[in-house]
Amino acid sequence: MQFQIRDLSFTYDGSYTPVFEHLNVTADTSWRLGLIARNGRGKTTLLRLMRGLHAYRGKIDLPLTPAYFPFDVPDPTQLTLFVMQEAAPDVPEWKLRRELNLLKVDEDTLWRPFDTLSQGEQTKALLAALFSREDAYPMIDEPTNHLDLHGRELVADYLRRKEGFLLVSHDRAFLNRCVDHIVSLNKADVWVMQGNYDTWDARYNRQTETEQARNEVLRKDIRRLEDSARRAAEWAAASEKDKFHMPESVSAVTDRGFIGAKAAAMMKRSQNTLRRREKAIEEKQTLLRNVEKVGELKLTVLTHPKDVLVTVREGEVRYGERTVCDGISFQVRQGERIALTGPNGCGKSSVLKALIGEGDALSGEIRLASGLIVSYVPQRTDNLRGAMADFIRCSGVDETLFKAILRNMDFTRDLFDRPLEQMSQGQKKKLLLARSLCTPAHLYVWDEPLNYIDVFSRVQAEKLLLEYAPTMLLVEHDAVFIDHVCTGSVALGTQRRE
Repeated sequence: MQFQIRDLSFTYDGSYTPVFEHLNVTADTSWRLGLIARNGRGKTTLLRLMRGLHAYRGKIDLPLTPAYFPFDVPDPTQLTLFVMQEAAPDVPEWKLRRELNLLKVDEDTLWRPFDTLSQGEQTKALLAALFSREDAYPMIDEPTNHLDLHGRELVADYLRRKEGFLLVSHDRAFLNRCVDHIVSLNKADVWVMQGNYDTWDARYNRQTETEQARNEVLRKDIRRLEDSARRAAEWAAASEKDKFHMPESVSAVTDRGFIGAKAAAMMKRSQNTLRRREKAIEEKQTLLRNVEKVGELKLTVLTHPKDVLVTVREGEVRYGERTVCDGISFQVRQGERIALTGPNGCGKSSVLKALIGEGDALSGEIRLASGLIVSYVPQRTDNLRGAMADFIRCSGVDETLFKAILRNMDFTRDLFDRPLEQMSQGQKKKLLLARSLCTPAHLYVWDEPLNYIDVFSRVQAEKLLLEYAPTMLLVEHDAVFIDHVCTGSVALGTQRRE
């Protein structure tokens, strides 16, 4: 079976910028389909439209019932079994147990309140419910944001054994591991193609190189046409002027009717030439629109007189009376980019928060170099509300630099006037990254900075860190990113496993 999207157009109420204009997509429901696009390009909106949550123009023909992840849990205090049964009505319990088993989740989880599960366990439980249904077409929106590296690999292998879903993800390794087709919402068109992320990336890079070379030729053509159009306009103006401004000596012996007719003909011819030039310019400019703008980012890295900036010895993370991780020992030297790794719930974020003075879960010997200036990117974005101007003022950053960084991360100008709570999760995360990049620092502490961030911006961040080589301590589960930018890692053990 196929689903078809034909001539789809949609604009949110109160917005002047369409999310989609005459979108057309045809795909098979048996494909393991990955959806790729920049932040704000409409990935989640498309899933909402396919579920019938907004009115739109055009047609969406989906022969199966859409089933969305993450399922909105009405009462997270219920037992996990009851939550799963709400997400998958009329599915027998044995099927739920089967899917949980495939995801390596202990069946005892069914009898625990859902809100006591780790976020990784919650993700797996909801995915198990989703794929236990046989009447549905799974639409999976960003499943990796609360999964550690091992969890991502496990879920990717689970999805690879399934048939038929639509997946939104920016994790390159995850997409490579589980999809067999890609739909890409580009600036000027849509690709539907067989393959995984690497297949798409190779095609995108080839086309970008071709289009950039072609665009340089087009820009030269446009400049030539603009010069020609300007001359045509001057010619038209001169022709019109000649009709009324003749010397008296010439006027006395000249047929004004003839001169007027001749000037009018010249005027018409020059105006036609001008219109042809303007139309040619407009047509050529439309050919420049499919290359994604990926601007260069900059960073001000401060040099500290000390070589060792952070030291933790025999650290222990405790939540109340419960120890989740102990034996934590590491150092961060200038120029190093160290990733804290480990399963969900082992205290990685708590270590980062303790080092910036925002938490006390970490104990042990903790030493920071005196006068250390730290720039921090928090994991969560749900507290971002209000106007961007207020966010900039409270952050104490230079407004011009902040907005320039956002523009280079594909932030459109109209977003500057949008309330933060109306932005997508990826756009909110870019605000936090831009704030950090505006802050000169000795040490950059980033807690899952790539959650919700599109693949273009991930590559952009990689290039930035490799060029400026800041000292950094981070938590991140994007295996490709860690492999490319980190100089070392610290594995945190845990007494609590998923």
